[in-house]
Amino acid sequence: MSEPGHDMHSASENEADGEPFAVLLRRLIGLRKLPDGRPYTVADVDKDLNRDQKRISKSHLYGLVNGTSEPSLEVTQTLADYFGVELEYFGKGTRARTLQNQYALLEKLSHDGVQEVAFRASELSGDQLRSVLDFIEFQTSRKDDPGNTSG
Repeated sequence: MSEPGHDMHSASENEADGEPFAVLLRRLIGLRKLPDGRPYTVADVDKDLNRDQKRISKSHLYGLVNGTSEPSLEVTQTLADYFGVELEYFGKGTRARTLQNQYALLEKLSHDGVQEVAFRASELSGDQLRSVLDFIEFQTSRKDDPGNTSG
C-alpha cells in the first residue's frame, strides 16, 4: 500500500462505505471486451496502458486488482480515463454509489445471458413479448416462495 495521506481513501474506509477499489476495478476490466468478444484481462489493460505510456507499473496494477495496493488520485484518474468512467465511480458518495450500482447491473446482465434474451425477444410480436414478461413474473414469484413446487 502507498503511504497514508497519498491514497484516495483507505481500504477500510472504502469497504465501510461501499465496495473495495479492487472489486470496482475488476468489474470494469470484466465489462471491457476485446474485438473478438472475449473479456479483457489485467494483462490486456497493462498492455494498453504501456502502449499509451501511462505510469502504472504491472505489479501495482495487479496489486490494485488483488486488493493489496491502494491507488493514488493520479492512478485513479488514469484508470477512470482509460475505462471511460467518471472519477466519482471510484468514490464513496451518493453519486459514486449510483454509478457503482449501474456498473454492477451491467456486469450482472452481461454474465446472465441477457443480451441473447434481448436479441431473441426483439423478434417477438407485442403479444408474444407480453407472454414472455408474464412468464418471467411468474418465475420471479416462484423464486420468492421456496415451498411452491407447482408449475
